Amino acid sequence: MRVAVLISGRLKCYERCLIPLLESSDYDIDLFISINAKRDDYHNQALNNLSKWLKGEYIFPYVIPYHYKDIFINMNSGTNEPLPYNQLSMFFNDRKCFELATEYADNNKFEYDAYMKYRSDIITDELPDIKTKNDYKIFSVVPWNNSYSSVIDRSKPTIYNSVGDWKLPKTVNVPWVSDAIVYGNRMSMDAYTQTYNYCLEMNQLWNGLYPVAFEPSVTQNVYDRGLEVEYFSAPYTIDPLRHQ
Repeated sequence: MRVAVLISGRLKCYERCLIPLLESSDYDIDLFISINAKRDDYHNQALNNLSKWLKGEYIFPYVIPYHYKDIFINMNSGTNEPLPYNQLSMFFNDRKCFELATEYADNNKFEYDAYMKYRSDIITDELPDIKTKNDYKIFSVVPWNNSYSSVIDRSKPTIYNSVGDWKLPKTVNVPWVSDAIVYGNRMSMDAYTQTYNYCLEMNQLWNGLYPVAFEPSVTQNVYDRGLEVEYFSAPYTIDPLRHQ
């Protein structure tokens, strides 16, 4: 089975977390990396260490679009600061990484059995047991910090009364879709990796009052696009040394 593994946002702890998984996997893995960073000696060494699997990389600092900053309102401060920089950066690089993988597949005239969003700092024993499906469906690990999110109705914007006093209108609550381990076919992962565009659209539609967050925004994009979600359990943690 040929699998595109997509690493986005940061490249931390890959030596002790990611490389052992790649070396022990039975899958035929191609690795793609899209990172919010200035390319330096650390990243050059990482690319060299991962060269056995690496098929594409993008390493550049992320910049929030001016049209987003101009109207965004942080409803806990009443200004546009702090901006959801880390969240938007991750979503941007999720999309960029997926595009690297599909471009590589198209240029080489084949298709992957699955595209898998992953992190380089996940501590686990093995990659997920992948089911190959042609359905419009993604397979999400149950997040280690699982919670629930409201499904967004685009016609019902955030209720913003005053600084710190806001809420989303009551809708259906659903379990979080993971932002760490998710896989699917090209069509499904094309929709999953649209979270960045979804956040930009919602910011415009709701005049700066769409609250961007990691798993909640991923989940809201998935349901907005009508994706079916199948959850699987897999024991994992995030390496605590990732912040060093």
